[in-house]
Amino acid sequence: MRRLSWAAILTFAIFSCGSTLLNSQTLSLDDAVKAAEVNNRSILASELDRKKAGEEVYVALTQRLPIFSLTALGSQPLSHLGLTLEEGSLGVYPTVGPIPGRTTTLENPLGVAGIFFANIAEPLTQHYKIGLAIQLARVGEEAAKEHIRSERQSVVNDVRRLYYGILQAESGRASLQATVDFLRQLDHEIDHDTLQRIALKSDSFRVKAQLAQAEYELLKLDDPLQTQKQQLNRLMGRDVDTPFEVDPLTNASSDLPDLKEACARALASRPEIRLAKLQVRRATLTRRMANAERIPDVSLAATALSTVNLSSSLPSKLSGVGVQMNWDVFDWGRKRKQVEEDRQAEEQASLQMKDAEALVIVDVSHRYRQLMEARKELEVTTAIQSAARELVRITTNQFTQKQALLSDVLKAQSGLAESDHRFTQALVDLATTQADFEKAIGEDQ
Repeated sequence: MRRLSWAAILTFAIFSCGSTLLNSQTLSLDDAVKAAEVNNRSILASELDRKKAGEEVYVALTQRLPIFSLTALGSQPLSHLGLTLEEGSLGVYPTVGPIPGRTTTLENPLGVAGIFFANIAEPLTQHYKIGLAIQLARVGEEAAKEHIRSERQSVVNDVRRLYYGILQAESGRASLQATVDFLRQLDHEIDHDTLQRIALKSDSFRVKAQLAQAEYELLKLDDPLQTQKQQLNRLMGRDVDTPFEVDPLTNASSDLPDLKEACARALASRPEIRLAKLQVRRATLTRRMANAERIPDVSLAATALSTVNLSSSLPSKLSGVGVQMNWDVFDWGRKRKQVEEDRQAEEQASLQMKDAEALVIVDVSHRYRQLMEARKELEVTTAIQSAARELVRITTNQFTQKQALLSDVLKAQSGLAESDHRFTQALVDLATTQADFEKAIGEDQ
């Protein structure tokens, strides 16, 4: 009876995988992360929000500069504009008599006229409120930066998860392909032995059934694998159908800090905590700005008024420099109520920050325990895989020496395939839990 050549099967599998890698680009995890950080559309959109927040800071800074305003009015008067001088309103003189001698009205004919009003005002007391507005705009810019960090961490985490998922699918496909190749070779051998009346017909049916099941499982892996690759391409901001192969040598980091240290790092660097603190600052500044509304607006102003074809009897130009003040003397308690409302919003933001800190500690602790479980699971699956591989070797040797049945070989091979799958799954679980843990402690990937 001809027996299986394990060396030939292994050589064929390695050659097939190698030829596939040569035909497409090998994408490392670091390259995928860097491409996503540079080209991801969500990150780019967050960058635009940060730029808009920077422009708002510039707009707030310009409020400290003098304000130039010009008002122009062109109109057709509906009534005559004039100046009425009563008899003797300019004086009564002994030799001349009263001036004017009778009541006189000076007026222009109706026609198109223009009024121009120019004003230059430099804020004085408003600088306090303007300073608060600038601080508020800078808080918005910092919040936009934290949104970028949060979006970047989420994208990198998604990239890592998809990458490890592709690794798992590729490993599963390679394992299933090896099983299919093994069963095909075995099926060929059993068919030959059946014709020679060395093997039973039931053995041939059993091998063919297991081969069909393995080929079906191999076919089912194609759709999730291709979908994950398209999703990874989308996260990297490139065409979703760009071909690539993942690097099978990619490993997750093995460093594991102390839980208390991890919680402290998370509280210091998690975007959610920073955003919550910025929200408290925003609420504080909003309350101070509402309180500053009670301060009168005092400005140093220079004004000029000019008229065209309005009235020859009235002055056509007026100008002056002085102090301009605007103050709501009585507001029916509106400002006081606004300050109280903003104070309550400040307290609410403080409570939300404390709750966010508690949620972060819970999340980090949960991710830490998951990581410990994943490491232990990898140890268990490694031992199981070693035992299954040894069982296949022993069973195959026994089958060669006619000391074991074909069903024993198939069972051992099935157990090895299952242990390989569990080992691959454990590796991926460790990698994904490591990525989730790094995201939980707020590390910049």
